[in-house]
Amino acid sequence: MSGIKVGDSFPEGVKFTYVQPSGDDITSCGIPGPYDASAEFKKKKVVLVSVPGAFTPTCQLSHLPSYINNREALKAKGVDQVIVIAYNDAFVMSAWGKANNVKDDFIIFASDDSFSKSIGWTLGERTARYAIAVDHGKVIYADKEDGKGIDKSGADAVLPKL
Repeated sequence: MSGIKVGDSFPEGVKFTYVQPSGDDITSCGIPGPYDASAEFKKKKVVLVSVPGAFTPTCQLSHLPSYINNREALKAKGVDQVIVIAYNDAFVMSAWGKANNVKDDFIIFASDDSFSKSIGWTLGERTARYAIAVDHGKVIYADKEDGKGIDKSGADAVLPKL
């Protein structure tokens, strides 16, 4: 598969690994488990946000804050959940959520070891920077960044498409 586009059904068999939000201690977390994106996305309106790496400059300083700061605007557009994925493992992703004071499951931080590769949206081994909005199994927005900005994948770009 090369890319994903508006009108597509979200693919079957997509699973990420994540640690359910718990506590504030960034140095400890629970046991990673599966997040069945294919099943969950059929029941919800979600925004899947991919970043090259947790704690990296653009991801930490602008990309993630664009979603945290627009939490209520996203909810007002009917978004049930934002899934932030990166190549990092589930422990690092959990710590990234805690470091950014995200304490519930509206924004989930998950590890992606195969989905981005399957659609060809990677930066070498890492996940590329992109956003995909899915409304009950149907892709309603999908775009990948060409450069280092968040013009196509930040919350301000995604919100008008919801």
